Amino acid sequence: MRHRKTRHKLGRPADQRKAVLRSLSTELLRHEEIITTLAKAKALRPEVEKLITKGKKGQIENYEALKEKAKGGDEAAAKEVARAVHLRRQVRAKLYDREVVTRVFNEIAPRYKDREGGYTRIIKYRNRRGDNAPLAVIQLV
Repeated sequence: MRHRKTRHKLGRPADQRKAVLRSLSTELLRHEEIITTLAKAKALRPEVEKLITKGKKGQIENYEALKEKAKGGDEAAAKEVARAVHLRRQVRAKLYDREVVTRVFNEIAPRYKDREGGYTRIIKYRNRRGDNAPLAVIQLV
C-alpha cells in the first residue's frame, strides 16, 4: 500500500530524481527565482524549505569567539559549534556548490529569521511550447 508516501516521483528513478532536485535547489538558492515545470516546482518546494530551516538553525553569533571558548574547554560552546558544523554539512550534501551553501547561511537564512516556514512561492506561468507542459515560477519570498 502507498499510504503516507508523500514524495513526488517525477516519473524518474530515485537517483535521477535526487539529482534533478539537487540541481534545481542549487539554482533556486543561487538565483532566488527559476522557471521549471509545475510538478518539479511542487517537488522542489519542501526540499528548499528544509534547507533554509537548517540554515536558520545553524546561525551562530560570533562564531570565532564561540570556537575559542570551545577550545578552552566550554562544553556548551563545543556542542553549539558541533551542531552548526553538522547542519552546514547536511546542507552541503544536498547542494552542488559550496558558494551557495555559504549564501544559505550568511544571506538567505538571516532574512527569514522571524518567519516560520513558507519561504517559497509558486506562481503558475504558462504552458511550454514544445510539449504543452505547465510551467511555473518558483521564487524565494
